[in-house]
Amino acid sequence: MDYKLTAFEDNEKDFIYRMEGEKAERHGAIGYMRLDFGKGGKEFWTTWFDSQKHLKTPAFKAEFDSVINFLRSGMEYPIFSNRRELRIFYLGHSDWQVIDRVVGFKIQTADYTYFARCRPSTDDYDVYVFAYDNRLLLPELAGKHELPEKCYSIKPHSGELVSIYRGENGYIPCDISKPTPEENRLFADTSNKIFGITRAQEEAMLAGCMFGWNTTAAKPWNYDQNGNFKQPQQNKNEHER
Repeated sequence: MDYKLTAFEDNEKDFIYRMEGEKAERHGAIGYMRLDFGKGGKEFWTTWFDSQKHLKTPAFKAEFDSVINFLRSGMEYPIFSNRRELRIFYLGHSDWQVIDRVVGFKIQTADYTYFARCRPSTDDYDVYVFAYDNRLLLPELAGKHELPEKCYSIKPHSGELVSIYRGENGYIPCDISKPTPEENRLFADTSNKIFGITRAQEEAMLAGCMFGWNTTAAKPWNYDQNGNFKQPQQNKNEHER
């Protein structure tokens, strides 16, 4: 399979460094691989480090291997085959420089995005490749992991329509609340959608006003697209891949 290499956007330079804690959760950081071609420039030494081990699924590992194999042997001039080929790519893409003496590129697939930083060198690692889960990365880039100023929701148990304001404790009953929870659910969904508010953001707002705005449940990235809570997991240990 072929993959397309593209330059970074202006707001993507942070993705070529390791993320930890809340930042890793928000962006869907899976982990990263470092690559060294050895003293002779033709070896292939790699080490993998987890950022969030629970995101390193079999599907991810299969695709990651496919991407690396493409860069190593599937391209017309495979830039991960040896230091010489990487240096040719490096010198030919000076306009892709992201920081001093570092050239970067990204590969985005349907499910994952890979950011690479390259600097051919005999005294340091030649390449770092950082992997991100698009289910978390793309909403973060679109601002969907921020809490809106206001949203509509449904009061637990009663199904009453309520308004929630960011940072305020409790919810406010709405005069326009309908007789049934189903009608109120439809109104909340429709109104929130008009203002670009996702179900994950709504559920985080509801949890924030009830349990506190600094709780785990008040973070939109801890919900799936249907608003179902998913317990965040952390793994800060490093592992060989």
